[in-house]
Amino acid sequence: MEWKINDGKLVKNFEFKSQTELAQFLLKVAQYADEIHHHPDCTIHKAFQLEITLYSHDKNAITELDYQLANFILANYQV
Repeated sequence: MEWKINDGKLVKNFEFKSQTELAQFLLKVAQYADEIHHHPDCTIHKAFQLEITLYSHDKNAITELDYQLANFILANYQV
């Protein structure tokens, strides 16, 4: 499962079986993002699809923190 680079940002789409599953996953991501002080941009589509975009706005680039968060997200996503 790979992240795509789109317009200089890491982007990945995730699908879930329910809104609850999506919300629980997003809460895990948000809690970890708070811990490392680096937050993703998230968009929910059709209640079951989540698009996550990672990019360091202050550096105007993808940084190590983006890759760290991307790895955490993939490790915690269950199909």
